[in-house]
Amino acid sequence: MSKISNHKLVLLCLLTGIIIPIILIGFNNNNPVVFGSLFGGESLTMLTYTDNKHNFEIQYPNNWERSVKLNNEVIFIAPKDVNSVSNPAGLVVKTIPTPGKNISTVSAAEELISQIQSEHKDFKLESNTPTTIDGKKASKIIFTATDSKLQNRKAMQIVISNYESLYVLTYKASTDKYGSYENTANQMINSFKFLPN
Repeated sequence: MSKISNHKLVLLCLLTGIIIPIILIGFNNNNPVVFGSLFGGESLTMLTYTDNKHNFEIQYPNNWERSVKLNNEVIFIAPKDVNSVSNPAGLVVKTIPTPGKNISTVSAAEELISQIQSEHKDFKLESNTPTTIDGKKASKIIFTATDSKLQNRKAMQIVISNYESLYVLTYKASTDKYGSYENTANQMINSFKFLPN
């Protein structure tokens, strides 16, 4: 397969991680850990999700729903607000196997930005910065765009690689709720760890 075809395949896989489904199934409670505060001093109990197939673990709030999808996605969704028809925020971990390809997170993030721009006319990039997750270099982009349900959303995507796979961690929320769940999303992202091989 040519180098261009590989990049297009990787980009296609990356894009599937930016949309968070509204309806989820499955929820397990295990390994509770108390973490900082959520809003104004409330304690937040965190559970640990371990993915032995894709060699990572991540913590998530015990009141968030978790669902594992067939396309290498794990989805965590915040509970609905009273009288709300949709969930206010969520985080997806998408694993894209890239054995032997050693694709840089910078180039993957740039291709992702380009593709999102072409698909969303109101796309606005707020930032594209380097970061570190579990001691590895990563790329973080923050942007706004209208999703498939015609709701204006704000998203933070982090692309990280362990040289065998790319991982895209996507935090997405309605623009008015983004700040309310941002600390929780950052706690989740900062808890992301690769498992020993």
